[in-house]
Amino acid sequence: MIVKRIFQLILVVAILVASFASTGGAMAWSGCASYITVQWGDTLSGLAALCGTTMEAIRAANPGLGWWVYAGQVLYIPTGYESSPMYYPPAGGTYVVQRGDTLGKIAARQGVSVSDILAANPQIWNASLIYAGQVINLPTASPVYYTVQRGDTLRVIASNYGTTVYSLLLLNPTIYDANLIYPGQVLRVW
Repeated sequence: MIVKRIFQLILVVAILVASFASTGGAMAWSGCASYITVQWGDTLSGLAALCGTTMEAIRAANPGLGWWVYAGQVLYIPTGYESSPMYYPPAGGTYVVQRGDTLGKIAARQGVSVSDILAANPQIWNASLIYAGQVINLPTASPVYYTVQRGDTLRVIASNYGTTVYSLLLLNPTIYDANLIYPGQVLRVW
């Protein structure tokens, strides 16, 4: 009888440990896609909490974004899951550190040195201590241009380059209507 009770106790403890372990894993996953469309009633702080990121990270990932969001606006969420390969912009501006990033990896993708990144970020005291969601400054570089192909839309181009339609419109003030681009047109994407 005592053996049976001990076995039951061990089983209950094992089930409790397993349930706590699986809950921790579920909390780490972000249920937000890389791009989301703002719905009526959404707030920047609410979206940040829902997607497991910060308001500052969302604002840094969406150049030109103020403190307010409006229904229909498309936002890039830096911790969202990727539906397509990520394009890393050339050096210059800011970058939101992703899980698994190191300064060496970021520098290699940007075509700059770790020393250059450290020089642009005096707040980083130890090059080995960066964290996901941290916004870092990148050394400046030349802009990147894209020639519009048949079937392209600003949304497709923005998605391919990891930016937003709004950011493309800011970089290309000659575009008066976001739905009117044509093949052969040269757009600045970064």
